[in-house]
Amino acid sequence: MSALEAVLNKFESISLEGLNQVSLLNRVDTKFILSSEQLPQVLSEMLDQQLILEIEGLRKFNYRTHYYDTDDFSFYRDHHNGYVNRIKVRTREYTDSGLIFYEIKNKLRGTRTDKQRISLDVIPNALGAGEYEMISYKRYHGDELDVQLSNDFDRITFTNKSFTERITIDTNISFIRNEKKIALPHVAIIEVKQGKTDNFSHTIQVLKKYGIRKSSFSKYAIGVVMLVDNIKKNNFKPTLLKINKLKYV
Repeated sequence: MSALEAVLNKFESISLEGLNQVSLLNRVDTKFILSSEQLPQVLSEMLDQQLILEIEGLRKFNYRTHYYDTDDFSFYRDHHNGYVNRIKVRTREYTDSGLIFYEIKNKLRGTRTDKQRISLDVIPNALGAGEYEMISYKRYHGDELDVQLSNDFDRITFTNKSFTERITIDTNISFIRNEKKIALPHVAIIEVKQGKTDNFSHTIQVLKKYGIRKSSFSKYAIGVVMLVDNIKKNNFKPTLLKINKLKYV
């Protein structure tokens, strides 16, 4: 048993129905990047404060995401260019349960996120009229969207016992585009989702204790930077540098 699995087994669990008390589809997101080697120790400090999602005996779940963009990566470029209001269009498969969702994720006013989603029976080869109709974004002008990047990762989900925040931890992140694949086994991403920002939450205070400060991290943007040639990427170089440094933590 790994050190991570050992600490995960110590948490009191919560069902999916219980977790839905804190769904937070409209929320403030704060992300933290750390070494996967640091993760067990950090989590051990949260044992008394958090409940871990458990479904049919599982406490870690595999996700597969496909990101849709224009041929010239207009959604990616909006992110790179620093637009405050921007969008992601994706399908997400929860591979352990077989659930599939089509999602529109709008980033609003910097850290606030609004997410819309519908359930699908299968991952579509191409988006249909209903999927396109859900896209409301002033910088999108109806161009055809195709899958430009896919990624896999394992997710662990917590909620604090007062049900005011949801915490997700992503590990074993990998990116795939055509025949190219890059894996980041040394990286863990913690995302704290709150109805409104609370920098004094126990989770954030624990992370500060270990010198882990909030960081920007977009799976789509980082995957594009790593796998797409001849695309502007200067604004994401600090994140890439941080990811590389974590190999030596």
